[in-house]
Amino acid sequence: MTEIQQTNPLAQTDRPGKTRTEWHPLLVAMLRFALDPAFRVEAEVSLGKPPLRVDILLVRREGGKIPEAALQDLAALARLLNRFTLVELKGPTDVMQRGDFAHLVACSYLWHTKEPELVPHEEVSLVVILPAVNGPLRDEIQALGFQVSPHEHGVFRVDGLPFAAWLVETDVMAEQGEPILSLVSRAFLHDRRSIIDKLARKGHRALAHYHYMVQQVQQFRDEEDFAMQQALLETLEQFDEELVTRMLEELPTERRLRGLPPEERLRGLPLEERLAGLSDEDVARLRELLDRKKRP
Repeated sequence: MTEIQQTNPLAQTDRPGKTRTEWHPLLVAMLRFALDPAFRVEAEVSLGKPPLRVDILLVRREGGKIPEAALQDLAALARLLNRFTLVELKGPTDVMQRGDFAHLVACSYLWHTKEPELVPHEEVSLVVILPAVNGPLRDEIQALGFQVSPHEHGVFRVDGLPFAAWLVETDVMAEQGEPILSLVSRAFLHDRRSIIDKLARKGHRALAHYHYMVQQVQQFRDEEDFAMQQALLETLEQFDEELVTRMLEELPTERRLRGLPPEERLRGLPLEERLAGLSDEDVARLRELLDRKKRP
């Protein structure tokens, strides 16, 4: 598996001492695919001079309804989405550091002041997507006068802000088999097979749907908005190959061989393997056919 390094030339340093790995374009592309037409998905929303920006802004379209597929693929996150949802993403190679949560809160206020309309606070949510809630994050939230409490497995609520605020753990989402957030989890780097195994338990249709989704992201990515480092793109391609292999393995033998002429089905197999599994009757019949072929 290709190792993804934070020192990659496409990683950017936005704040002193902080390196950001380019996981955001991958999640943005998946969200655009999954949530259209219910939400407009904006990436790297600038709020002034760098680093004043939010990673992702989700804006619910008027009358928009989240597709049924997205309600399954993004079950935990979909329940948290508001009219406006500001997202901070920490990919599998990143961790929440001191100041990160305060930065998100500050950007949320700045975003609110820049909106043309006066948005009611109950229509705004903040979501941090990260591998796992760690000690520095808990300490910072407590120091800011907010409280963290479990909401459901892998999801925490942060109380004390005027906006609803949530923490979503991608490690847990991968364990639960949520396919989109699995792609920005540590399992995607170190245990991709576990992601595929969980999809396989949902059936061949789930594997095929996920393969289609990954293909769409690869095919229609915008070069400017999808400036992921080459190592991440290679990992995504490897994952898709593993996904296709598993799809073929899950198919019944008859369906895998359907449409192939007999000579294609046996091509490349040693003679011993071709004859393996033949009954005595089959062997006798084969001898009879060979004898006929030898006769002038």
